[in-house]
Amino acid sequence: MDCGECGTVYQNPRVRDEDLPLCYPSRYFTHDINPEGSGRPAPHDSVRGRLKRAVRRAADGVHDGGLSLPWRVVGRLLAVHPGLRRRARLGLIDPLAPPPGRRARCLEVGPGHGFDLWCLRSLGWEAFGLEADPVAAGNARMRSGCEVRVGTLVSTDYAPGQFDLVYLNHVAEHLPDPRASFERCLELLGPGGRLVLVYPNPGALTARLYGRHSLVWDPPRHLVLPPLKTMTALLERCGFVGLRARTSAWRAPVNCGAARRLSRPRRTGPVPTKGAAVDRLFWILEASLVALRVPVGEEIVAVADKPAGSADAAHAPERGYTSKR
Repeated sequence: MDCGECGTVYQNPRVRDEDLPLCYPSRYFTHDINPEGSGRPAPHDSVRGRLKRAVRRAADGVHDGGLSLPWRVVGRLLAVHPGLRRRARLGLIDPLAPPPGRRARCLEVGPGHGFDLWCLRSLGWEAFGLEADPVAAGNARMRSGCEVRVGTLVSTDYAPGQFDLVYLNHVAEHLPDPRASFERCLELLGPGGRLVLVYPNPGALTARLYGRHSLVWDPPRHLVLPPLKTMTALLERCGFVGLRARTSAWRAPVNCGAARRLSRPRRTGPVPTKGAAVDRLFWILEASLVALRVPVGEEIVAVADKPAGSADAAHAPERGYTSKR
């Protein structure tokens, strides 16, 4: 159902809290230690490796004395493109770039199979994970090499103010009580710390075109899907400041292909999947609309900060982040 006032899509009736673990059976993707598509970065001194290093040097201020002047110039030119910056960071978006010049701590909530957690650690974060599913927690721990505790935001015993970044990637839609969880995120962050949320957009183009076949809905696991403006209002009520929110078309070809296959179960013969022309055209269309500020991207990306106290402002992680989009 959707709320007539704020546009939030929610389950009604909703899965009982005690039954939520039943929604994540052994075949769920977080139980797979070798998920398809989770590769490793290019070799350090290969052409691709040097390009990525040059882009990160320009975008994030990463010191890299092994790059010559021509590589640094190329990096400055390429770093203008948000997609290339994201590729240089192993698929992580701009707000997840670590602050240069110091060791910062981040907590990923719901790391799943642990690939993003491994990426955060590889980029220089002192990374930790918090996972409600014990099997997924074990996989994330094995893949990332990071400490991954079993628990939830509401139940975790992490002390307040421990982290410079709290990151929830496709987790917000699974939370039984989003407001309590976001308030706990605020408590876990130090002054000037950053919260980054990525979650499915109920107004995504696949949801509009493919209806119930869109991956956005994923019942019964997705409990609540606030639209962009509703999420920013909620985070403000929780005490966050400096809110920025947008939609992203990054997953458009994957989501389009999945929705296509789900919408034609009775047809015979193979259905084009990887690299299908229709999925690429869909991606171009959605990305173009997103570039025009039409909020139809497959994901909502919301970024918010904890207010920086006067004594801590000089050390706030905001100083180290790029503001490029």
